[in-house]
Formats: sequence, structure tokens, C-alpha cells
Amino acid sequence: MFFKKIETEGLAHYSYMIGNGDDIAVIDPMRDVQVYMHEAREAGMRIKYILETHRNEDYIIGSMELAEKTGATIYISDHEDLGHVYGEKIRDGFQIDMGDITVKAIHTPGHTLGHLSYAVYEKETEEAYMVFTGDCLFMGDLGRTDFYGEENLEKMTGLLYESVFEKLLPMGDHVLLCPAHGAGSACGDAMDERPYSSLGYEKATNELLQVSSKEEFIEKFAKMRIKPRYFERMEVLNVKGAEFVGDEVVINVLTVDEVAEMKDDILLIDARTKEGYIGGHIPGSIYLNKGNLTAFLGSIYLPDDKLAFVIDGQVGEMEEIYWYCRRIGFDNIVGYLPDAIEMWQENGHKVDKLSTISAKEYKEMPKGDDFILLDIRDAGEIEERDPDENRVNINLKSLYENLDKLDKDKTIYVLCGSGNRATTAAAYLKVKGYNSVVITGGVRMYRNIA
Repeated sequence: MFFKKIETEGLAHYSYMIGNGDDIAVIDPMRDVQVYMHEAREAGMRIKYILETHRNEDYIIGSMELAEKTGATIYISDHEDLGHVYGEKIRDGFQIDMGDITVKAIHTPGHTLGHLSYAVYEKETEEAYMVFTGDCLFMGDLGRTDFYGEENLEKMTGLLYESVFEKLLPMGDHVLLCPAHGAGSACGDAMDERPYSSLGYEKATNELLQVSSKEEFIEKFAKMRIKPRYFERMEVLNVKGAEFVGDEVVINVLTVDEVAEMKDDILLIDARTKEGYIGGHIPGSIYLNKGNLTAFLGSIYLPDDKLAFVIDGQVGEMEEIYWYCRRIGFDNIVGYLPDAIEMWQENGHKVDKLSTISAKEYKEMPKGDDFILLDIRDAGEIEERDPDENRVNINLKSLYENLDKLDKDKTIYVLCGSGNRATTAAAYLKVKGYNSVVITGGVRMYRNIA
């Protein structure tokens, strides 16, 4: 049996290659598909099938480009009509035979109405060996059920219960679990940072599965969640098709003069360290390092925005950033400025600095009514011992639509876990005309102060 798990860097997305004999099936390929063809060549096999578990919302799927390059057949769910312009529609029970293995489709609605999982069986066995669960069941988490609106939340959560408890778990504790996402994905709340799991391990340890009835499950799990802004664009591109991206990085080096001329008409992203950004940055730029780029770029901004990047001259890192952007549909990349701040200042331009206060200084400063504590963490991160004077809790992903809750006449101290997200939020607020201050060290440092 041939098996390969492919992690899409920056998205916590997992795609898979499974095959036997001459043929391989790819499950939920990412947008830049060259890795799958490389792995197939290395194995001396061909990609014959492409299986989608559902219409993905958090990244552009690469099915159409991979099919064009390999001649593979794409299979999508016939349990929901979303207007796909590609793919052969299949239903529950559909199966593909490849040498000594069989891949069988299982209708597992809940995350979406048409969601399919794919179980793998070895020759002449009735028990499954592994199952690709898409966004139905994760390691330590479950797929969100709120995409059809609050009016359908209870219905979709009930369907997810049936899919997990009546279709997946009965397959057996031994069955290996292969979900479409891992820790850090926008498609779940608290996925475990584990590389592998099984249905039995999830049944025993996944907190969300520790219920005695469907009613208890719905009460425990049914809730509306933040939907990043770019998800709606992904939903369209993943049924209508997105532009093919090939395998080349197409991005230009910019000059200081070009950046100075265009910076008011583009989104200028500073991808250096937060310390570097705080100490000196190009006026009007936003701090978003590579690690947080896909998590927050598509939540704060829109895919139509023109992007340029500020980096420290690490070309390899810029190439990674390029693919991070294209995988979530941010295709309008103007270019990047290497050795940015040094070049910017050498050409006679001034830099801005971001105001900061240490967690200790913040804790000890006199408290009045002339400030706002903006806590941009998720509600589940907040503890009773955390600062609460004049606190306004707005998750960073929804800050753009909640600016009316903040007073421009007051100083806004921005708090997160360590200062990383707070730097992004403070930079965003500063561009919008707010007097923002980063609490360096974040709540982790605050909690350690006697």
C-alpha cells in the first residue's frame, strides 16, 4: 500500500495520497499541486483519482489543476448541489478498487450537507483499516456546524452526531483517523497537536465525544463561530474553479521609490519580527508575520486587496509567504521590499514606531476611565486572574467589524497571549486613527508578576 500525508504549510490542512498497484487517489489536494505529482513519480505510480470530502472554505482546492496535469477523475458529493462546474458526482457506498485495497465513500453530513468520508479496506477484509474524515471528525475536535446559519444550527449539529456516533465510531477502535485539518486550522476550535490518531483514541479522549445522547451533544456543541471574511470567496472558487497557479513563484522585487509611491494604495504587510516592527516600520504598514499570516490575513482583509511585503532579505521566506497567500486566494501580490527598513531609511524616509508598555508597567499603572483594555484573545483563553479594568473583548478575527465599540479619544491598550496578535491589532488600529499601545509579553507575562 502506498500512503502519504501532505501538510499544507500555513493552513494546518492535511491532504492524502493512498494507492496500490499502479494507481493513486489524492484526497482534498491543496492549490499548488506539484507535490502530488512528485510523490507519484517517486513511487512509480500514477494519480488516477481525486476525491473531495466537501467544498472547502479555508483554502482553494487544487482538484481541477491536478486533474488537468494528470488526467485523473475528480469525484465530488452528489448529496448536495452546490453548482460545481467540475467533477463526477458520487453517493454513499461508491467505491474505488486499487490493487489490493478498496476506498469506499461514506455520507457524513453535519459540517456540510454533502460531506463525504472515505474508508480504506484491505483485500478480502470487512473491517476498515483507515478513514479520511475531512472536516467531520478531527483529532480532539469536530467540524463546525454553523455554515448554514443559526436557523439550521441544531439540525446540522444533529446530523454531525449521527455521522460520528452512528457511522464512523462503529467502524472500530482500531481504525486510523485521517482528518483534513490539524491544530491551528480555522475549521475547528481546539484541535490537538498530534500527528496521528484512531477512532478508538478519539472515542476515549475527545472531550466533545463524551456525551450520552444526541440532545446533550447538540447542547454542548451547537454554537455560531467567527467566519473569516475570505471564506465566502473560497466557497465560490471551490465550485466555479480558480486560476491555475503552476509551480513558479511569480513575485517582483520592489524599489524603495516604488513602495513610497504606491503604499497608500496597497496593503503593505511587514512580515519581520514583532520586535523589528515595533522598533521601526514603514508608515502605514501592518504587522503580520508568516506564522500568523493565513490565520488573520483573510479574516481582516479581502482577497481583492493588492499586497506588498516588507521582509529582512530572506528570499526563501518570501517564497513561502507567496504560497501562503495564493493558497487562500490572495493572488494580487505586487511584490516585496528586501532589507526593507535599512533601504527605506537610507533613501531618506522616516519610520514609524509602535507604542508599547510592559505587562508589569501596565499592571502597576494608575487605572482610570481614560483608557480601554482591548483583549483580542478568544473568549476561551480568558481567565479570572487576567486584567479586566475597562476591558473590551474583541477577537482579532472580528476586529474589523467592531471598531465602533472603541473610542478614538481614549488610549487603547492591546492584550493577547504573548504580544504577537496584539502587535497586529495595534498596527491595524493605528492605521485606522486610534491611539493604540501593545502590552508586551501579553497575559503570560502579566500572570507571572507578583
